[in-house]
Amino acid sequence: MDQTTKTVLKGIGIVAAAIIVLTLVFGSFYTIKEQEQAVVTTSGKMTNIADRGVHFQRPLGIQQVKKVDVNVYQKIELGYTTTGNDFYGTTKEDESSMITGDYNIVNVDFFVEYKISNPEAYLFSSDNPELILKNLIQSQVRNVVGSSTVDSVLTDGKENIQMQVKALVTEILAEYDIGLTL
Repeated sequence: MDQTTKTVLKGIGIVAAAIIVLTLVFGSFYTIKEQEQAVVTTSGKMTNIADRGVHFQRPLGIQQVKKVDVNVYQKIELGYTTTGNDFYGTTKEDESSMITGDYNIVNVDFFVEYKISNPEAYLFSSDNPELILKNLIQSQVRNVVGSSTVDSVLTDGKENIQMQVKALVTEILAEYDIGLTL
């Protein structure tokens, strides 16, 4: 090998080593926003929950970071869906039609706000916590409406129904701990 070839190979080796080092260094830091928390797993086992700021992680896939919006209220709509600026939304008959305790059929629209209270439980306790919450809310709304009269559902009993549903859902969420709170 002549001197020029050795110099070129040495230069390529230095550039490759620099790229590897830079990749390892820049791939070892992550940033968490104010409304987020990060669940850090090391070799598949949860090891830390990180708050906002810049943090270090072990490179090469040894540690993985999953970011979760914890300080953001999200919503579930039952009986209707809204998109963008659509204030009234589209009715979902299969979700909104319910039978009252006096055997009348009513359409009930419901709106619930929730947030993630435990990022570890949210990520690892169930496969789809939002779907579980939606089904739980729908079940409890049907339970309460089914034991109410049509007059109370349509007039002065709405607030009482909301309070009963919230109490029932909160109790069940505490029992199953899927990482969500109303």
